[in-house]
Amino acid sequence: MSSFAWMIVIVLILTALGTTVLLLITLKYYWGERGTPPLTGEQRRLQKQEELKLRAKQIEDSRNNRWETRSSNFFDNRKGSAKK
Repeated sequence: MSSFAWMIVIVLILTALGTTVLLLITLKYYWGERGTPPLTGEQRRLQKQEELKLRAKQIEDSRNNRWETRSSNFFDNRKGSAKK
């Protein structure tokens, strides 16, 4: 075979290999372990309750641990020196 024919064969082999790899990745990651059917009504309700609990905890923590802002004075770098 001529070198041109070998180039075409190599390109076709690499194309088939690339297509196969993309297909396997798609099947594994989109329809594999992570790909699960949608939650049922009860599971959705439980998940939403859990998210609301976590959000309430975040809000409570942010209220208890307020940010200390810096002073507007350029030369004062201490955190606790801001006017309240």
